[in-house]
Amino acid sequence: MPPLFIRIFVDTWYNLLPAPWVQIAVMLMSVLCGGIVGGERQRREKPAGLRTLMMVCLGSALFTTTGFAFTSSTGDSGRVAAQIVTGIGFLGAGVILHGRGSISGTTTAATIWVTAAIGMLVATGYACAALGVSILIRVMLLAVRKFEVHRYGGMKAVGVEVDFAPDGGKTRVRIERVLVGFEGAAITTQWASSSEECERLSLQLHLPQHHLHELLGEIADISEVIRIERTSYADASP
Repeated sequence: MPPLFIRIFVDTWYNLLPAPWVQIAVMLMSVLCGGIVGGERQRREKPAGLRTLMMVCLGSALFTTTGFAFTSSTGDSGRVAAQIVTGIGFLGAGVILHGRGSISGTTTAATIWVTAAIGMLVATGYACAALGVSILIRVMLLAVRKFEVHRYGGMKAVGVEVDFAPDGGKTRVRIERVLVGFEGAAITTQWASSSEECERLSLQLHLPQHHLHELLGEIADISEVIRIERTSYADASP
């Protein structure tokens, strides 16, 4: 028989720990896995952040564990897992935003969906496998985005000027929140106040074209934005 250290990674924890310690360990691991994935979403200020994904992962683990309590005489345990998949779809749909000619939030919705799957995997006892998947997803969210920003779709170097009504400083906060979503791209900002009624933001962007359109579209959706003008445009090396 393999040593305990190896069995922790390859065997289900239900064969390694007695009740109720195995259930406690499974729940704690689900919270950890949700936190690993949710930390990236929280850092980028997405609607479903750290607490949300921790709760999604924990909830999925709880429902799956509860399903194990059903026997053939009381019901089908597989139905509980099936309803998790259905229910999590409604939660994911709630974070998808439809703007004017654009859709955002699909990556966050997919992250919620896969986090629920991680919670189900933890609840089956394969907690180390779930931990590995959580780390893989975190790496994907970070590394693949950087790859997209620098390689996919052709890079564009663009200067943009944005005039907006300050609204007591709230408009600047909204714009800064949009810019946070494009962290990793070459974005240089310069804020200036031309009057009490109007302020200007000068941007130097280096983005793939589809990300450029997404960024400008999100800024344009802010009602206090008065004008957006491109001051320069040049193809950049991929």
